[in-house]
Amino acid sequence: MKILIIYNPLAGKKKLKDRQIRGICRSLNLDYVWHDISTGSFTVFNPQSFQRIFVAGGDGTIKEVASWLIDQKCQTPIAIIPTGSANILASALAIPADYEKAIKLGLTEKIQKIDAGLINNREYFLIAAGCGFDAKVIKNTSRKLKKIWGFLAYIFTIIYYFFSSQASKYFIKIDDESYTVTAQSIFISNFAKFFNLNLNPASKINDGYLSLSILKTLNIRDLGIIVYRLVKGYYLKDWRYEFYKAKQIYVLPLNRKVPKQIDGDSIELSYLDVKILPQVLNIIANKLP
Repeated sequence: MKILIIYNPLAGKKKLKDRQIRGICRSLNLDYVWHDISTGSFTVFNPQSFQRIFVAGGDGTIKEVASWLIDQKCQTPIAIIPTGSANILASALAIPADYEKAIKLGLTEKIQKIDAGLINNREYFLIAAGCGFDAKVIKNTSRKLKKIWGFLAYIFTIIYYFFSSQASKYFIKIDDESYTVTAQSIFISNFAKFFNLNLNPASKINDGYLSLSILKTLNIRDLGIIVYRLVKGYYLKDWRYEFYKAKQIYVLPLNRKVPKQIDGDSIELSYLDVKILPQVLNIIANKLP
């Protein structure tokens, strides 16, 4: 099996990840090509000439590689070696955090087809895109802080900005229905379970639908009610929190300064016009969220 390993040296906080991963590959006698993205773009390779494309990086790196494969209409499966700060997608797919176990999983035939989101006909995502508080946290969590603290860096940023965050007005179109809403966060995801909170019980990563979550308040009391309901499985739409499934979602923040994000990377777009691309990517996974 011929393998391409795309490695992001800036992902996560651990040092010497490359030596450890290369050592495991040698011990398993793998036929691999190593590409460090700090030396140039991985798009110089022909993805069709490999049986697996391993991504040793975080969610942002996985998104970039997936975008390349989708554009190429390539069926070569992605396998993840989670070395990022959050590793949200790897966690959702039950990819082991241990590098050797992750590599061994990537060599199996546990190939799954998953959906991807397409934003403004130019940007793909596998996890989520958002406007508001979630994007503000991502924008203000520095790479330096993530290098030191890993995922805890996001927790620090959430706490720091929690009480100063303000709601904004959005024009939203969900398939053919449109309205205006005031919210703290508009969250469009490809699946709905994040850190053991299922934001939308009907949403799956391969169901051909997007999941839309609208968080209207960050008041501690109201947020506590929302979290309690999600943990207990009481899915009630009310003035605090709403959720929907749709094939196409359009979001226009009426305040242009509202931050936006795609798969954990801050972006500069005036609006989000999102549609689902059903089962366009092959990926190795223990389970599908």
